[in-house]
Amino acid sequence: MFELNQAGAATWYMNAPTNIGFYLYNAPEVCMIDCGDRTCAEKSLEHIHAQGWKLTKLFLTHSHTDHTSGAQWIREQTGCVVYAPGISAAAVKHSFLIATTLYGGRPNQEMCSKFLLPPPCECSEITADALPQGLVEFRLDGHDMAQSAFCTPDGVWFTADAVISESALKSHRISFIYDIAKHLNSLEELSRLKGSVFIPSHCEPVSDIRPLVDENSAAIRDVAGDIVQLCARPQTMDDIIAFALEKYRIRLYFMQYLLVGQTVRSYVSWLMEQGKLFAVYSGTRLLFSNSPDSSLHK
Repeated sequence: MFELNQAGAATWYMNAPTNIGFYLYNAPEVCMIDCGDRTCAEKSLEHIHAQGWKLTKLFLTHSHTDHTSGAQWIREQTGCVVYAPGISAAAVKHSFLIATTLYGGRPNQEMCSKFLLPPPCECSEITADALPQGLVEFRLDGHDMAQSAFCTPDGVWFTADAVISESALKSHRISFIYDIAKHLNSLEELSRLKGSVFIPSHCEPVSDIRPLVDENSAAIRDVAGDIVQLCARPQTMDDIIAFALEKYRIRLYFMQYLLVGQTVRSYVSWLMEQGKLFAVYSGTRLLFSNSPDSSLHK
């Protein structure tokens, strides 16, 4: 854990709970791809100093705190400029938005942990001018509102959270997704990318990303099918969330309820757009059914 590994002539990565990328674009100037939490950021800076590099730019793949919560610390230590794609830049700069979006209201004290409320960090939106020569940004939205992969001239792709490991999918099957349709499209795009090495944020590097793409796509179809089948009898949103927690063996605590809850809501929205779920009403209760039977509308 936390070892520095060379993946190409000018590309390195640090294996960590969130894998960290380094691209030496104008020696000794280096840019980082993600920074993880404070511990990951500290370990990254140790490697940067040991190599004699100078960190000038930090590119965050998206706004989730396991990728960003060390950003403010490393910015203070190095003076590097921090970037993130699209609206994710706003979430890094105004980090209360992460917990607020998950909860759908003002977050309570239990939510104000380092995982859901990291230190806010000055962050600019990625533009073409911000990218070092040779570094390619490719949007893979869906897991977050805005998410980017990056490719160095060595053909090394840092693919963020576009895919998770097969072992994680076998354990729980459901993973956090903000927009199902965009995520599926991003998986298709990812399967077509050419490169020598693909480094997901939470998996070991692979030379062929397509098997992981296929497994992640299949998991989404499985979860969607389970929800549609459950809704043969109309269910409340909380019913569907409780089903997902039990079905996919997820230990319940407050933060996990929020993560699974937002993902389930995203599935329900997508399934409604696909014409596979329908909103029905029973008195003052909103339910979801796989049938538009008007007799359910009261």
